[in-house]
Amino acid sequence: MTPAGQTLYQYAAEILDLRHKAILELSNEQKTMLHIGVSSVPSLYLLPELLAAYHEKTPEIRFRTSCSDSLDVINKVADSTCDIGLVGTKTAETNCEFLPVASDELVIATPNTPHFRAYQGQQDPLTALLREPFLLREDNSGTKQETLYFLQNHGLSLDELNVIAVMDDAAALKRCITLGMGISILSRATVQTDAQQGRLLLFPLGQSAFLRRLYIVYPSIRHMSEQAIHFLDFIKRYYRIG
Repeated sequence: MTPAGQTLYQYAAEILDLRHKAILELSNEQKTMLHIGVSSVPSLYLLPELLAAYHEKTPEIRFRTSCSDSLDVINKVADSTCDIGLVGTKTAETNCEFLPVASDELVIATPNTPHFRAYQGQQDPLTALLREPFLLREDNSGTKQETLYFLQNHGLSLDELNVIAVMDDAAALKRCITLGMGISILSRATVQTDAQQGRLLLFPLGQSAFLRRLYIVYPSIRHMSEQAIHFLDFIKRYYRIG
């Protein structure tokens, strides 16, 4: 690109940014409605108390939430379909910023049967457990991405697991575990109640807990409405960030 072309490109980008900002500011819906994308774990673990706290401060604001996998939420934030997202992983998406707000422990969840209760007496049951029939979350979930990261750190690949099903419904996957179909790596927050009620057994991923971060994902500030920026500032104060 020539120097003149580079100059023209910068002006064109600024014009498009201003156009986008004007649309956001002048839209009546955007003034009172926040569109929030959320993946499965943050939808249970972060979203309810966050919305309740913000509603108490700004009761005039309305919310529209949509639940999907983490990568889909990130894409919706990047293309402005959603104002802000809550996800269980981050990517190299250059149009988005990722703000870590909480930690989530991943564990192996198994049926509560004599076969799996026998593992509880072993000092290091992880290697043997990973040879059991395995249920895997769908390709774009944060839990799936972090499972792959965990396996890579332990010198394992997905091909070495006995994967018998790939499921995009976290509730159905958990139900299959309780019925004895297999095991999976899941968020402790989503299975803790089932474990306490005796339906599942939980095993930490190694000698220390395997923690992953949960993130707020948002576009560049210049592409955000004033209301979305206000909500982001509230999130930072709520989680005492910065």
